[in-house]
Amino acid sequence: MATAKKATAKKATAKKATAKKATAKKATAKKATAKKATKKTTAAAGGNVVVASKIREAVKAQDVRMSSEFVDAVNQHVNELIAKAAERAKDNKRGTVRPGDL
Repeated sequence: MATAKKATAKKATAKKATAKKATAKKATAKKATAKKATKKTTAAAGGNVVVASKIREAVKAQDVRMSSEFVDAVNQHVNELIAKAAERAKDNKRGTVRPGDL
């Protein structure tokens, strides 16, 4: 009788462990989806579109120093350029932004 109880207890423990693993996988998938959605909304809302390290390299190549706010200012300027170019493309009834829209 004791052996049957142990076997039943082992099965129940195994089921709980399987359920925990499935829950963990679902939670991980939800986090990944949330991260992707955040990245898309950040970029659409004027998030970072420039690479700070590349800006630093370009500034250093000019033999000058860079303030800590410079990357944010460049990013803001680029986002404004993109918004204006997109607006011009829409005004011309196009769905494609072209170099001439800058």
